[in-house]
Amino acid sequence: MIIKNVTVIDGTGAAGMPAMDVRIAEGRFEDIRPSGADTARPSSEGTHDGEVVLDGRGGYLLPGLWESHTHLTGLDMSLPEAERLPQVLSTLSGYLDSGITSVCDLGGSVTQGRTIREARQAGHTAASLFFAGPVLTGVQGWPLSFHGERSMAVEVGNADEARRQVEKLLDQVDFVKCILDGRPTGGERLPVAALEAVVQTAHGAGKNVLVHVATGTDLRDAVAAGADCIEHAFIPQDPTDTSEAEQIADLLARTGTLYCPTLVTWEQLGRSGDPAHLDKLVVDGISSAEDAAAIAARPTWGMPFPHHPADESLTRFDHAVRTLPLFHEAGVKLVAGSDITIGMPTPGSALLRELQLFAQAGLPLSEVVTTATSHAAERVGQRDSAGTVTVGAVADALLLDADPHTDISHLIDPRHHQAVISSGRLVRSIGI
Repeated sequence: MIIKNVTVIDGTGAAGMPAMDVRIAEGRFEDIRPSGADTARPSSEGTHDGEVVLDGRGGYLLPGLWESHTHLTGLDMSLPEAERLPQVLSTLSGYLDSGITSVCDLGGSVTQGRTIREARQAGHTAASLFFAGPVLTGVQGWPLSFHGERSMAVEVGNADEARRQVEKLLDQVDFVKCILDGRPTGGERLPVAALEAVVQTAHGAGKNVLVHVATGTDLRDAVAAGADCIEHAFIPQDPTDTSEAEQIADLLARTGTLYCPTLVTWEQLGRSGDPAHLDKLVVDGISSAEDAAAIAARPTWGMPFPHHPADESLTRFDHAVRTLPLFHEAGVKLVAGSDITIGMPTPGSALLRELQLFAQAGLPLSEVVTTATSHAAERVGQRDSAGTVTVGAVADALLLDADPHTDISHLIDPRHHQAVISSGRLVRSIGI
């Protein structure tokens, strides 16, 4: 495949490179160079010298987006066993409709993850999957105190046990996820010594460790233990004061720890049951009026969510949005992930809402792109092979008809999505 005369946004935060030809071969970006004299060849010719030719004039090619924090097992737990895999595969196919070509599952069944990969390799059209397998948590800790699903979480009480559990997972998973939650949930907090053992063991095998936190103390302990990424915005000690956020931003920047705040999680939990919020999603282009009505009719809409009270979630959301520019200014690498979808039309729309919230918080749009491309790939140890439009990287890409660096709607509104390329294959296209 060749995409001709396109502006390339490589996903690193750099300015777009206009009038480029991008050649794809064997599922990777093979060559990226200034367009030649025959650039005007229209896409209607279909092929040239045996290659598919797409006319990229007026278009913008960027890496396919990453959903960096979701739980596929959680999406299908209510279904009968026989229906779960087809539903998850349908969800992964649906992500492509939103321009999302890679999905990270942060807590689920290893067996399911393998089966999904096998189905994709057999030809099923679906986003690429990277998974952690079961999360490591304290004895009867979160989320076991919520759902008790043992395929999604493993209890760890000490450092030796932590090493044993990680060693069992290392050759089966892409990265490791831990829950370090200092709030009382009816179970024990994961011991810091156990987290240190997890990180040491995983890093010894070249695997990154992502750590779920609740409080600022959790976050600081996770960073001290060597976490590669912090999952979720923390609960502020004083919501009116930004000094804690400034100190944490400095800490993350100094240590090179990535930060995935999942703003849309706290927005959904804080505003569940609020009709005005659904109206805002319609105005912001995330939902249609029909979508909003369907969300309001869900049994879970407006119900309290265990462990995350609505008022606390809203405080968490408002503080995280207000302080997010501090993290960018400090040089923290931010990552986009959505986690839950109880108030979203589709799983893919949750990630798009997260990107919209980043923009509304004041992040430069070039940085918004990196949160769902190069930073996302780096977070799970894939930075050298994915998440960018660079020679040698996996050819996952999104072709837009307008510049995402000038208006966030150009990135999140599917009407601007001209084509989606997954591992070098054209899987979605409109008008080309």
